[in-house]
Amino acid sequence: MKLGIFQDIHGNLPALKKAIETFRANGCDKIFHVGDLIGIGPFPKECIDLAFSIEEMNFVMGNHDYWYAHGLPKPIPDWMSEEEVQHRTWINRQIGNDYKNRVKKWKFSIDYPIGRDKKITFQHYGLNQKQNWFATRIENPSIEELDTLFSGINSEIIFYGHTHRENDQTGRCRYVNLGSAGCYNKPEVRLGILEILEDKIELEKLSIQYSDDGLMEEFEIRKVPVRERITKSFMSRK
Repeated sequence: MKLGIFQDIHGNLPALKKAIETFRANGCDKIFHVGDLIGIGPFPKECIDLAFSIEEMNFVMGNHDYWYAHGLPKPIPDWMSEEEVQHRTWINRQIGNDYKNRVKKWKFSIDYPIGRDKKITFQHYGLNQKQNWFATRIENPSIEELDTLFSGINSEIIFYGHTHRENDQTGRCRYVNLGSAGCYNKPEVRLGILEILEDKIELEKLSIQYSDDGLMEEFEIRKVPVRERITKSFMSRK
């Protein structure tokens, strides 16, 4: 059994296409996107259209996905700027209402069993005490902080995202952040291929170059709100 794993594609259609192409070329039986399929990038509807057409794709709820399916929080919290509200309102308007009920069904956490008594967990980030929203983000977490962040989960590997930064540490279990697949400072999609064998599991991490296909120009063409800050912060090319 091979699992294709990635997260935080964030409306980057060329990266999504390359990821799917790579997973299929490697014979992945299932694909897991670990939260934030949309938000930030200029192709929110196209990414959902394509992702939902992939039969082997499984989805974990991310914060941007949640804000599409359930709407923005009311009242708007102090930490969400007016620019962010404008951007997320634009995202929701681009997608429309057709997918809302489907996205609402996405879970915050998915367990995948391996063997009789072991499992792998896919979760966009650690959750709060009520298990209904995400914990405060830690940019460079220590092993101890990761143990606390995912304290309620007993798995061989926990795949997570949210911070966009690649990380792989082992404490109480192994914690793997492959890095954002769609927000990177070069046109490469980061992903993982997990092979489940009879006596072990092997993870291969890949960073695959793709053609931008006019990605950066689309921010301007589509008049994506906050596009200058977004491209500089999340997709600046070196």
